Amino acid sequence: MTRRSKRNIWIVAVLLLVVIAITAWANLWREKPQPQWITADKRDNFLYGSVGGERDAGIPYWIWLALPRMFPEYMPGNGGYLSVGLSWEEGKEMPAGFSKKTVGYVRVAGNCAICHAASYRSGPDEGPEVVPVVPGRSSDVQALLTFFQQCAQDPRFNSTEIMTEINSATNLTWFDSLLYRYVLIPRTRRQLLSETDVVLDSVLRSHSRDPRSDAPFSEPRFRELVLWVKSSQVPQYPLEWNQAQVQTGKGLFDQHCGSCHAKGGKRQGTEIPIAEIGTDRLLASKLKLNGYVAQTLDGVWMRGPYLHNGSVPSVGELMKPPAQRAVTFYRGNNLLNRQDLGFVSDLAQEKGLHFALFDTRQTGNSNAGHQYGTELSDQNKKAILEYLKTP
Repeated sequence: MTRRSKRNIWIVAVLLLVVIAITAWANLWREKPQPQWITADKRDNFLYGSVGGERDAGIPYWIWLALPRMFPEYMPGNGGYLSVGLSWEEGKEMPAGFSKKTVGYVRVAGNCAICHAASYRSGPDEGPEVVPVVPGRSSDVQALLTFFQQCAQDPRFNSTEIMTEINSATNLTWFDSLLYRYVLIPRTRRQLLSETDVVLDSVLRSHSRDPRSDAPFSEPRFRELVLWVKSSQVPQYPLEWNQAQVQTGKGLFDQHCGSCHAKGGKRQGTEIPIAEIGTDRLLASKLKLNGYVAQTLDGVWMRGPYLHNGSVPSVGELMKPPAQRAVTFYRGNNLLNRQDLGFVSDLAQEKGLHFALFDTRQTGNSNAGHQYGTELSDQNKKAILEYLKTP
């Protein structure tokens, strides 16, 4: 072989490696901006915008789409991702709290709204209204994470069966089919089984472990979101309230609840010892706290279920002595409870959507404690509820 032939072979080999490298970069790491309708609007940006989780985390889009269809038995009820407590606006492709972005391939990752957004319906025939930020409320994403892990443990989570489901929904290119079959599906399964950063990246996981701290949010993107959250307004209660009872309710609230929950109350924002408040201590023990922080009640009408562990379905129920509170109820319905503030909790299903049964007798689910105002008359309790509906 001549020197010229060797040189030509070497050049071809180098060019081939360059092509392979460019192809690999384009299909695995090249980052594309999200659509302008997301990034140009602050509300949509919070609900659907990327916080960078797709770089280190993120589930491949077609796997994310296939899992609820393949493994509905691991959901608390039917309804797909709605059944694990996520909010979904009509006409939107993704639930609030999920971003869809191309980083090499299309990936789905969680953002801040996965914990902080909530939805409500003002009537059984009304569509959902999604509120990006509900003060004092943080959704528990454990049901979602448990679902993903149960899927990964199922022997049907394999390239053959998942590709069959994907192919029923879309026609992938030849390259993408190979990528999913031999790389993405096996890798996603390993990541889900090892509970690494898949849905939430390390920054959001750190914040979820200590929600009181903004320390993880050092990047400008996060600082911008934190400022927007702090400036966001709670919507007004969408139903009517009894104006005649509001003034009486305000006086009763100030007397029995205001020191902890009124803005400027002497104990508002402080940690109330568990020995005093008497609520379940499991979460505090995990976080190495001595109690729970008293918060203002802005938008309390859509912050149910109540107490730190969501063990009381309504504000009216919370004003009953613990022995009279519901032992079991259903969580996940976003239909407003017109009487007691919170959400309807006595329906196992509605319009084909099943809700999750909550049992207060299970570890960490106790509905004991917080007996403030429980001795009031029914009339006075009603007056406080009417006051809590006002802006």
